Amino acid sequence: MTEFLTSNPEFATMAAQAGFPALGTVEGYAATLYALLAVPAGVFVAVRLAAVAADENARRLTLLLAAPVARARLLGAEAAVAGCAALILITVAGIAMWAGTASVHAGLSAGDALAGAWNVVPVFLPCLGAGVLALGWAPRAVAAIGAFPAAGGFLWQVIADSVDAPIWIGGLSPFAHLAAVPASAPAWPAASVMAGIAAVGVVAGTIGYRRRDLDS
Repeated sequence: MTEFLTSNPEFATMAAQAGFPALGTVEGYAATLYALLAVPAGVFVAVRLAAVAADENARRLTLLLAAPVARARLLGAEAAVAGCAALILITVAGIAMWAGTASVHAGLSAGDALAGAWNVVPVFLPCLGAGVLALGWAPRAVAAIGAFPAAGGFLWQVIADSVDAPIWIGGLSPFAHLAAVPASAPAWPAASVMAGIAAVGVVAGTIGYRRRDLDS
């Protein structure tokens, strides 16, 4: 693919206009695939939290919550498991990327492959925060709200880049602040902001989950 894009620069130009630059190098191509990885990782987290709302709606949590188990503890366990599972999936994807490039001697090191994979963590963290927030205040829309930062943000960036929208409009997407790792260094300030937004969502969602009645 990198050889094709190098010999056909018009396709690389079109991809760059749609928000996928530097596809002509192994590192740039890997960074683009990793950015796409953030979408299923975020959706996975949202769906896992939506399963908690579904269990609650089906009364499968009634006996558990009647026991001496705090609702905040249950929510914390579910969120931690969902986040850790997404991290494991991302790590496996990074290892697979390294193995694939190594099989064709593309020159991508294991460290760069894992760094690129872990670079998408700040994008799926807002999905975790949005999912917990929805679980606390809008339990019937957990999947949609939780998946919005990743799925909606990715679509927003593609459309904004395709129509050459103003920078501030494209900047509303978390993907606009995602560095092209391993082609470039991580954007730590942006990652910190997204992690902070996710933390606020988790705290607000936990407060709502503790206070509201069981969903029915």
